Amino acid sequence: MAQLLYRIGGFAARKAWVIISLWIVVLLALGGSYAAFKGDLSSSVTIPGTKSQQLQDELSDKFDMNANAGTGQAVVKTSDGKAISSDQKQALASALQKVDKVDGVESTTNPFDQQKQVEQGKAQLKQAQPQIEDGQKKLEDGQKQIDDARSKLDSSNAPADAYQEIDGKQKELDTQKQQFEQKKSEYDQNKEKLDMSSKYSSVSDNGSTALASISFKDEINSVSPDTLSEVRSDLADADLKGLDVEFDQNLEGQPEMKPTAEIIGVIVAFIVLLVMMGTFIAAGLPILMALVGVGAAMLGTFSLSGVVEMNSTTPALGSMLGLAVGIDYSLFIINRHRNNLVRGMSMKDSVALATGTSGNAVVFAGATVIIALLALNVVGIPFLSVMGNVAAGSVFLAVLVAVTLTPAMLGLTGRRIITKKRWKTIQRRAELRDKAQTENLVEEGELQDRAHKAHLEHESAPHGWLKVVTKRPLITAIVSALVLIVVALPMTQMRLGLPDATSSSPDTGAYKSFKTIEEQFGEGRNSTMIAAADLPDGTTEDQAKQLQIDVAKDLEKQKDVDTVVPAAISKDNSMLMYQIVPEEGPSASSTNDLVNELRDHTVHTDDGDVTFGVAGQTAMNIDISEKLLKVLPVYLAIVLGLSLLVLILVFRSVLVPLTATLGYLFSLLAAFGATVAVFQWGWLGFLFGVTDPGPILSFLPILAAGVLFGLAMDYQVFLVSSMREAYSHGRGGKKSVIIGFNHSAKVVLAAALIMAGVFLGFVFSGEAMIASIGFVLAAGVLFDAFVVRMTLIPALMYLLGSKAWWLPRWADKILPNVDVEGASLERKE
Repeated sequence: MAQLLYRIGGFAARKAWVIISLWIVVLLALGGSYAAFKGDLSSSVTIPGTKSQQLQDELSDKFDMNANAGTGQAVVKTSDGKAISSDQKQALASALQKVDKVDGVESTTNPFDQQKQVEQGKAQLKQAQPQIEDGQKKLEDGQKQIDDARSKLDSSNAPADAYQEIDGKQKELDTQKQQFEQKKSEYDQNKEKLDMSSKYSSVSDNGSTALASISFKDEINSVSPDTLSEVRSDLADADLKGLDVEFDQNLEGQPEMKPTAEIIGVIVAFIVLLVMMGTFIAAGLPILMALVGVGAAMLGTFSLSGVVEMNSTTPALGSMLGLAVGIDYSLFIINRHRNNLVRGMSMKDSVALATGTSGNAVVFAGATVIIALLALNVVGIPFLSVMGNVAAGSVFLAVLVAVTLTPAMLGLTGRRIITKKRWKTIQRRAELRDKAQTENLVEEGELQDRAHKAHLEHESAPHGWLKVVTKRPLITAIVSALVLIVVALPMTQMRLGLPDATSSSPDTGAYKSFKTIEEQFGEGRNSTMIAAADLPDGTTEDQAKQLQIDVAKDLEKQKDVDTVVPAAISKDNSMLMYQIVPEEGPSASSTNDLVNELRDHTVHTDDGDVTFGVAGQTAMNIDISEKLLKVLPVYLAIVLGLSLLVLILVFRSVLVPLTATLGYLFSLLAAFGATVAVFQWGWLGFLFGVTDPGPILSFLPILAAGVLFGLAMDYQVFLVSSMREAYSHGRGGKKSVIIGFNHSAKVVLAAALIMAGVFLGFVFSGEAMIASIGFVLAAGVLFDAFVVRMTLIPALMYLLGSKAWWLPRWADKILPNVDVEGASLERKE
């Protein structure tokens, strides 16, 4: 691979415009594909086969309805807190009639029509109550008359045939009683149902706020943005006579991610690069290369969005990773090229060698990230597979740009990649060397020898932070591990979930409507769920009607239940459907517990047991989180196994891979701990825009485990491969640690700062899912680079000395020699 990359780098430096033209053609082709095939992104996170999804499919069949159809709510309220007037009610009704005609809308529900129906139902029951009482009294009076007549006959010793008339009247009265009991039962059932339903009002108690429901023909994430936009405009632009209108998360649709994330990341990267490189060209070139790779990746990703169902987080993750690794990978090659020039190499040879050496390490590092991301396909969760594949594609393009376009641009920029002051120093050294060679001046030759010797002594001595690490390596290792363990402690209380509207920016309609509903209707109204009761076999229609009330009363007694609304009885009387409002919101632990407790709950009846299933968005989010938590250990096992095998192959050592993998685990857990502290507990939340702390994004742990593995191996390769090279040149176990650290620490430090800056930029993207992903990756990179790779690993390797490179003889014979840093090329030079 090193030889191939050497030739590619040399060709690119000589034929720069050919490479640049090829990339322009690629970008234009991808741009055309984007224009032709771009589709809509989804805000959904779904996993086929979950309990809630299975139940929703069953509900669609049992109740002849589309249980998967999307719904949204528009919250209307008066600005002064007074009750909504009759004129405002009429204005809302007119606006909803217009919304009803929007293409894609199935129906609308006017909250005041619902309120009116409840009031009418109560009035009818009130009107029927005297009839029931009168009927009861007539039956009681009739029974009394028959009993009195029978008593008289009994006392007069009347013959048996004298009882025939009374027996006939009793039989007739029994028939009337049976009919009455049926009517009274229906009356009682209707009264119970109405009492329960009236607790689930869509108009607030003070009459100032109402919830208008809009039902769509398709599942909510399949509703087109145009349909949602038309619904919003029909309500927002209508003359509602002073009513304010807000839209919930479903009606708000998929928010557009602000470019703030990329801008912040680019600014941070440019500042770090400018300090490190010293010239605008050298600082801007890695950023330009990364933007080309990200641009190609995003055009390709959106081109596939028309045929592949894609979550809105997917391209954001690809952009985040592509930008971060794209800058770093080009930086490694540029930095090696600059060092080659300092050593006096010619421009074209320097570019070729930089591509063959550092470019080889870039290819390997990129391959580890790609493999870790593609491994997400193993867990069998479709949306994670798509995310992993898109992110892997972004990393692949970043590598391709780094080893082709970067050397081409280096060939064009020439000496401008180095500051004028440093270039004069290079020229002066070259002149001294040439003079010593041509004139055979002993003094000049001795100066060169002394300078070389001083250079060797300098690179073999610890400086700065490394001096602290090597002075007390055991204490350093212990303290580093303890720091990471302490930071990781909050993860023991990690709760997983999907973000609700409180994770949105406080100035969004979704956040405002969520809070309004919470204030006016209670916390649980935002987490309404569907419960389905499976009835015993052979349940009749009358039995089902009575069970509907009895089961509802049982559900009302359950812990954390606020309201139970009997909704429907299935066509075959085998299932009952209820709406259940928990006491707390969708992110509360009690709501999670309620879903699981209802699924385990059983109501015992004379005819058999009644069991329950739970569906709805709240239950679906819980199912997704539990599924992802179960596959996390499997994925971690794959990643850790891969880590050990790959690193044994690269470093031809057993202990180095073990320490690298241990360090990865420490940094991963510390990143999780920091994320829990900020996003779940709210610590320092004001710095990161966390207004309402809640559960950690359900797929964040598994995603972070894969991405951080790849990035950790990047730093391991760039840092420890230099140590391996020094050791192979006979510099000794401890000296090789110092030499390798001195060679690579600065560039790894800069790379980590750049990557963390890019990731932190996405924390301020305005989208909750992206913010938490950006934070955990930034934290993971900082912990891994500074605490693990720059502190813990050097301390452990310094303690181990030459033992760090131990490898069994049988393994040494069968393992191929992977020349990651392209040392064979340097020996040829």
